[in-house]
Amino acid sequence: MHYQRSLIHCVQGIASEGGRRSVIRLKRALEWLPGKTKTHAHQWFFMAACIYAILMVPLAMLARHGYGPAVLAAPTVHAFEMLFGFVLALITGYLLGPLPKNQLLLFLLLWLLARVLGVIAIADWLALISNAVFVALLAWHLLPRLWVAKKWRNRTLVPLLGLICSLTVVIALIGQFDDYRLQRTLLGESVQLFALLMLFMGGRMLAPAVAGEFYRQGMELEARVQPQIEAGLIVTLTAAFLLASVPTLSGVMLIIGGLLAAIRLIRWQLWHCLARPDLICLGVGYGWLALGLLSLGWVKLTGSDHLGTAVHVITVGALGTLAANVMVRVTLLQVKQYPSRIPQIVIMTGIMAIAAIARISADLSLYREMFLAIAAVAWSMSFLLCLYVIFDCQTRVLSRKSL
Repeated sequence: MHYQRSLIHCVQGIASEGGRRSVIRLKRALEWLPGKTKTHAHQWFFMAACIYAILMVPLAMLARHGYGPAVLAAPTVHAFEMLFGFVLALITGYLLGPLPKNQLLLFLLLWLLARVLGVIAIADWLALISNAVFVALLAWHLLPRLWVAKKWRNRTLVPLLGLICSLTVVIALIGQFDDYRLQRTLLGESVQLFALLMLFMGGRMLAPAVAGEFYRQGMELEARVQPQIEAGLIVTLTAAFLLASVPTLSGVMLIIGGLLAAIRLIRWQLWHCLARPDLICLGVGYGWLALGLLSLGWVKLTGSDHLGTAVHVITVGALGTLAANVMVRVTLLQVKQYPSRIPQIVIMTGIMAIAAIARISADLSLYREMFLAIAAVAWSMSFLLCLYVIFDCQTRVLSRKSL
């Protein structure tokens, strides 16, 4: 920071009256160098998550045919990178908040190092260490802050995020000993944890936004957060995870959870918010989540062979839709723009629906490879559009600051 101040003072000392605008621009540029200046985590991590999502699914497709990184051809590696790479970047961007840029840069470098080492598969133990240090720092920053909540439902985030961070290290460590069966089991069951996180965070985002739209229309939304249903979702999905060794009971819990999620969504009465496509798109993501829980519960209950299909209803339909919408929404609100006025939200939600339907169809059709290719292209296109909106917002903010 000393060299930054010295350089600024030096330039200011020799600048003429007509060169003050150049000095201001130089100061703004120096603010982006790592230092004590704080910036919001989503400004860096949402971009990183988008780029990673755009690249990873097509690379995994190419790897299956011998053209991409060979390690991505393994389903366990692909699943790990999407859940504990991509989703953890989203969690970091959404929950970490403003941090000094030098600290945020450390988070980003650790995350990038873990992702690169995991894909090139040259130094597996270094990838494990990078993942472990990243999630340890994330937990250290997040969990004490979240524990101050008074209600037990809000405090549920602490053990949930702690378990997700712990599983990152455990699953990566199991991969070092080539126990792919156990690794695959843990990856499959961890989807329920991410589903619970989406149910919690999605509800906390949708409920006040829908209530605000009702108020604007002169109405009142009585069913907002719906604490009883939220408590039921926490209990049922936690029980489903803990009862993983008893698939029938776990399946029953998931079906109950899916029904509760559907009831909660219906009680928000989104048909009164047709003038707010951004809220409808969030509701679509929540609907995918309810459908995914019902599907996953039915597969476990009946012992069906379509476990992967049910999982992808959650990871592509729900996660893809909610992730893209949340990243765009948070970015737009941070720069004081209204999400309801951005048509790209509807387009990327529609494209993600195509990705989800194509991925489901791949498991049910004779034309598996064709549907997988459609799903991969649609997934990447949706996040490419998401990246465009985020990048456009960030460049506009920078251009305003430089004036």
